[in-house]
This record gives sequence, structure tokens and C-alpha cells, in this order.
Amino acid sequence: MDQTLPPPRTPSLFASLGAGLGFVARLLIGAVVIFVASFVAMMTAFAGLMLAGAALMMRYVAVRQPARVPVRIKDAPVTLQARRTPRGWTVE
Repeated sequence: MDQTLPPPRTPSLFASLGAGLGFVARLLIGAVVIFVASFVAMMTAFAGLMLAGAALMMRYVAVRQPARVPVRIKDAPVTLQARRTPRGWTVE
């Protein structure tokens, strides 16, 4: 038994157009995927820079208030009462 190749197909105009349109569609889909991925990467980087800028602003531009000094009554120290509870110590 001889093995022979199938008869060659004759190229038609519609087959060529279909192959060309399929190739162009694949190119466009690939370009859109690359564009969306790069856009997401740029927006992520921008959001990171905005967060870093906000953190720096909060660190260096914030108005500093002096620490509060505890109030003493007649220069006597305040004594707190503590008692043991099942969940730990409670200060009253």
C-alpha cells in the first residue's frame, strides 16, 4: 500500500481573507492585552507613589503638639486601686 500526500488545496480569495483577518484579530487582541497590563502597572505605581507622598506629608508637615503634662491635685500623687479579676487586673 502506497502512502501518498492529499491533493493540494487551491488557495481561494475567501480563505486568504479569513486567514489575514484572523491574524490581524490576534495581533489586535495581543496589543490590547499588553496595553491593559501596562496601564494597570502604571496605575499601581501611581497609587504607590500617592500613598508614599501622603505618608511623607503626614510625617513632616503635621502640626506637632507638646506632650500633655499629667495634672496633679495639690502635688499629691494619684493612687489607683487595682483588683484581680478572672480576666486579669482591673484598675479603678
